[in-house]
Formats: sequence, C-alpha cells, structure tokens
Amino acid sequence: MRQVVVTGMGIVSPYGIGVPRFLEAVRAGRCAIRPIDDLDIAGCRCTFGARVPRLDLAAFDGSGAFRRLPRPTRYTIVATDEALKEAGQSPPLWPPEGVSVFLATFRGMSEVSEQVWTKVIEGEPRFVPALLFQDTVTNAVASAISIRWGLRGTNYAISSGNAPGYQALSLAVQALRAARAEAVIAGSFDVFTSTNQHDLDDLGLLSASNSSRPFDSGRDGFVMGEGAAVVVLETLAHARARGTTVLAEITGVGTGHDAYGFARLHPDGRGLAMAMRAALDDARIEAARVDYVGAAANSTADLDRAESRAIRSVFPERAGAVPVSSLKALTGEAMAASDIFNLIACVAAVRDGIVPPQAGTEHVDGDCGVNVVRAGDTRMEVRTALANSYSYFGGNAAAAVVQACPA
Repeated sequence: MRQVVVTGMGIVSPYGIGVPRFLEAVRAGRCAIRPIDDLDIAGCRCTFGARVPRLDLAAFDGSGAFRRLPRPTRYTIVATDEALKEAGQSPPLWPPEGVSVFLATFRGMSEVSEQVWTKVIEGEPRFVPALLFQDTVTNAVASAISIRWGLRGTNYAISSGNAPGYQALSLAVQALRAARAEAVIAGSFDVFTSTNQHDLDDLGLLSASNSSRPFDSGRDGFVMGEGAAVVVLETLAHARARGTTVLAEITGVGTGHDAYGFARLHPDGRGLAMAMRAALDDARIEAARVDYVGAAANSTADLDRAESRAIRSVFPERAGAVPVSSLKALTGEAMAASDIFNLIACVAAVRDGIVPPQAGTEHVDGDCGVNVVRAGDTRMEVRTALANSYSYFGGNAAAAVVQACPA
C-alpha cells in the first residue's frame, strides 16, 4: 500500500499567519480567545471569541481582486501558499492534472451569504453585486485554489456538519493510495459572524463565562474560533524521488456517525469510537502504540464526556494514562478549521516531541477521567498521535493516525 506523507503545512489562525507562530503559541498554552470588538453581539451572554486578527495582506498580494475576496478564500489561499513553499512547490512543478484540491467547511461562506440576504431583506436585491453570488457556494474556495495555481486535478468541497476536515483528508489519502493524484492539497476553513454568535448563544451552547475549558468540571460551553489550515500530501516514494523533507506519515483515517439524533451526541461517543478504531485498523496498529491523543473536546459537557467515553472504550487499559489535550481551549471551536489545526499540531508533535498542554482545565470532570497534558509535561516522545474530530451537533466523527516516517 502506498504510504501517504505530509510535506507542507500552512495556517491562518487566531494567532495570525504561519505554522511557526501557531505552534509557538499553542505549545506555550497562550490563549487566543479575547473580547469581540468587530461584530455586533449586543445581547449575547458570550462576548469573547478567537477571531483571526486584522491582517495586512498587501505584501502577499496587493491586487484589488485579492482584497475583494471573502475572508475564508483569502485565508485559505495564504495557508496554501505557505504549505506549498514548505513542500518546495511554489510555484507547483507537478503536472497540473496530477494535483487535487480537497477542502472542507461548515459555515465558511455564511459571511458572504449574509451580505446577499441583508440586501434582499432590506428590499434592495438589485444592489447585490452579481459576482457576489459565486462566492456563496461551498466549492468557491476550493475552486479559487485550483484557479490561482492552475491545478486541474480533482476538486472537492465537502460540507457535512462542523467536523468534516478528516472526511476531506480521508478522500485525499484514498486518492493518493489509488494513484489517482500525484499530490493533494487538503484542508479546512471556517469563519464566524455576528449571526453565528447570536445563533449559538441563543441555543445556550456558548460559554457565559467567556472561557473554554475542555474536560473541566466547571466548563459552561464553548467559545467560537475561526481560520484556515492546509497540508500538502503525497506518497512517500514521490516525496523521496524529488528529495523533499517529509514531516510525518498519515497512516490511517477513519470516519463514523453517531446516528443518534439531530443535535444530539451519543452518550458513549459511539461514532467517534468507531472512527478511532477504523483509523487504527487502517494504520494496521494497536491502540497500545498511540502516544498522544489530540482531542476534539470543546468545553461542552455532552461532547467532552462522549469523547472521553470513546477514548476509554478504545484504550480500555490505558484510558487514564494516554496523554490527551484539546486545542479548543486556546483557539476556540473553529468548526471545520479545528480539524486541520489539530492535524498540524499532531504532525508537529511527532516531528518535534512536543504536544500542546490542556490549557484552562484545572479540575478534570470525574465523568471524563482522561489524562490531560499539564503545562510542565509537554515534552515527550511521540511516535504515533491520534487526532480526533467530532461534531458538536452530533453525528459526524473522524480520526487520523499520524506517525513518524521511517528513515
């Protein structure tokens, strides 16, 4: 079976542009959650979020066409540029027909849709710019990536709830194993708006204390986040043939579904447990070999407990020992973007032997019973990491196995 490896990573996160900046911040446990001062959130209990800071992108691309692009498109283009440069492919030298783009999002284009509907509701539909409609569709960002770099391979855009990132990753891995692509740009993105904030606040999902504390007994909901993240994938043989640096290997990806109810998580996290086992089976390894779990926990009681039970079922003898942490204490619930944020952190953990601490968690909920990573214990040998993805509305679940690549 062809081995699939990561050769480039790129990110635009609540810390700004770049993987080094992101890793430095999350390893230090530096929280990106802060007061929201650029959206109308009057009446919301939760008034904090992990927003991408205002970016000066003129140095990257000062053209008017780029500045007019929606935020998710700009963020994903910048992340892709970073990933391609790290992979030694800026500009891409692969045959255009051999490079595919697989992206995932949840509400990525809602910001544009809201602009359109605002005009329609106000009775001014004729003032909606005609070209704005093309940016409301789910595949707008994936198409923009292919167009910018002239990539003519398969172009997928997946929107399947708020945890679709590893579904896109799974398709990318399958395409490379089956030799349907020479390389794949795989990623996820999402941004949030005042409407999203009001919606989730009204549902009682957001934190009234403006804090994100996964697994903590005092948690009271999550905080919104946003961003875009991308990885460049190719086969190990292909990467070695062109002499590029391999960051890590994606040895297994698994997906599942709770099939329990709308906006309801199965109490035992059965969809996630299924996905974790499927990922391990795909990687052909035992759970005992996993050194670290990058969790999807987002500071809501239902999701944290369901994921904890899934972990305990997959690691029955090591559930209280395997190190676990969730980035969402630091970056908020960035929906689809959280998936590839987590993947990048796991790739870096395998490469560098440093994992993110479980920030914000002081007293682990007794119903969770997981071994959270403390600030002083972030350095460890990580040969195998398991990255989890789980929808807070119930349903979609996925996991990816990241391993150190053989020398």
